[in-house]
Amino acid sequence: MIPQHVLTAFHAPATDTPPRPLGPAWDNGFLQGTTVYAEAMDTAHWSASLREKLTVDGVRLARPLRTTDGRFTVGRWKANTYITGTPSRRADETVLVALKLADALAHVDGPVGLERTDLYAEAEREAWQAADEKYGPLDLPVQPGHADLLATTLYDGDAVPAVTDLVPFADPRPHAFSAALVIADALIIDGEEGVDLGLLHRFAHIGEIEQLVLRAVNYRAIVAERHPRTNSLTRSNIQRVLAALMSR
Repeated sequence: MIPQHVLTAFHAPATDTPPRPLGPAWDNGFLQGTTVYAEAMDTAHWSASLREKLTVDGVRLARPLRTTDGRFTVGRWKANTYITGTPSRRADETVLVALKLADALAHVDGPVGLERTDLYAEAEREAWQAADEKYGPLDLPVQPGHADLLATTLYDGDAVPAVTDLVPFADPRPHAFSAALVIADALIIDGEEGVDLGLLHRFAHIGEIEQLVLRAVNYRAIVAERHPRTNSLTRSNIQRVLAALMSR
């Protein structure tokens, strides 16, 4: 539950309604009133400082709240304005969201002074290093981007898609890597039913997209092998996707 000192710091109004738990799209936080409270990761300040003012054409962003003394976090908790919607397999639309978001992030800095050594950061670096050694480095400009967009994009009928958080790459990557991660995650989710590379084909005009998707899937494969809560179905789906990509 939400600690009382957190509610006080974010000047939450008094209510008798218990907070409602939300899912992974909101970092497994709790909705109270029109605010989502969730535990804050080390990158929370970077995400919040961008989402506070960033505008992305055709995309809604969950705006952060500040505490009474102007901070984005207190006691390892953060607060964001709630946006209606649920995660969806609308992968083509989410790829377009990824490209628009990448445009908006092209000239911002990634997290400053944060040396990430978490599982996800190490897996991302390992996947890129292995691909560089096997296929050669990609000659593309790099920038900050979103590493988990499919999981944090919400849809509500015909409303503009909404993004709940910005999850940074471990290191700057090419403009289209966020889009490649969306494609990779969509292929993995649907992998049990067979790997349909139609989604990849529809975005074949993006430079080096196949290499970017291959790196994205390998990144997810490393995470799946090391994360204690990864199930065998996910691992099997990843291997099916890798096999389909390598057979091209």
